[in-house]
Amino acid sequence: MTVEEKKKLQVALKRVQGQVGGIEKMIAEDKKCEAVVTQIVASVSSLKGIAKTLLAEAAGSCSKEEYTQLLKRFL
Repeated sequence: MTVEEKKKLQVALKRVQGQVGGIEKMIAEDKKCEAVVTQIVASVSSLKGIAKTLLAEAAGSCSKEEYTQLLKRFL
């Protein structure tokens, strides 16, 4: 993985951290359930995107068997 790719992942992870912090705040402030769940879904979507990026990277560095096991485990 290149330095640039790692930076992109780190930015994406920081964004998810911010989303989770926002969710905590929304719960503390008794925001409507729909709004909280919407933010949770957005966070999960972001994490799935990060996971896909990492799995794609693994495709180039793992054996076919290892990669198949990763896919079975996480998808």
